[in-house]
Amino acid sequence: MVTQYNIFFKRFHTYKNKKYLCFGIKSMLHLALIFKKIDNDRPFGYYRNMKSKDKNKLPMIRNAVFDLTSTHDLVNLSISKIAAAAGISKSTVYVYFKDKEELLSKTYMYVKDLMDEGITEVESMHPDLEARLGAFIRHFVTRFQRYPKEARFMEAIQSNPSMVSEEAHKYAETTAAPIYRAYKEIIENPKFVRAPAYVYAAFFSLPMKVAEMNGTLNDLELESIIRMVLNAMKVRE
Repeated sequence: MVTQYNIFFKRFHTYKNKKYLCFGIKSMLHLALIFKKIDNDRPFGYYRNMKSKDKNKLPMIRNAVFDLTSTHDLVNLSISKIAAAAGISKSTVYVYFKDKEELLSKTYMYVKDLMDEGITEVESMHPDLEARLGAFIRHFVTRFQRYPKEARFMEAIQSNPSMVSEEAHKYAETTAAPIYRAYKEIIENPKFVRAPAYVYAAFFSLPMKVAEMNGTLNDLELESIIRMVLNAMKVRE
């Protein structure tokens, strides 16, 4: 009798194990199909916690974007091209950015920090409007000469504003707040011509364009251009 019970329970447990094994295999296959669909919808590198971040990779990605901006328009710029230019895998790019919009947006915010750093101090040091405008121009010419690739990238984004997020635009407005305050003073000052903001933006960009064409500007040339720009902004007496 004992032998018969032992045989019965042994067969029962073998059946149970096979049943659970079959169920486990089916579940694993089902999950595999789900993850395959996810992989097709979004690159596996999107799950950024699955790969550790290397602090050296982020500058490589940014530099690749800056280099490509000079030869590619932003619309045709892709994650694959950026990864190839940076010498890293496409999945590595997704460790840092979930998609192209986030990559361009975060890079734009990074560049705005570079370009606008210190303008609040410039504003506080020059209470006179005309002197402040001249100081702003000197500041940006210096920055454009120090970071030419980043400056070209910023111009490309400003020419294609839909390529970055609303968050990036709001951030850019925050870092450039002293410029907006200066413009408000300009339109309230009777000595200056009342004109839309984009007109004054064109005036401000002139010295940077000259510096870009010439490669550099000495102090005398810069002061001459600043004087020319400020005179063009004023009402003729």
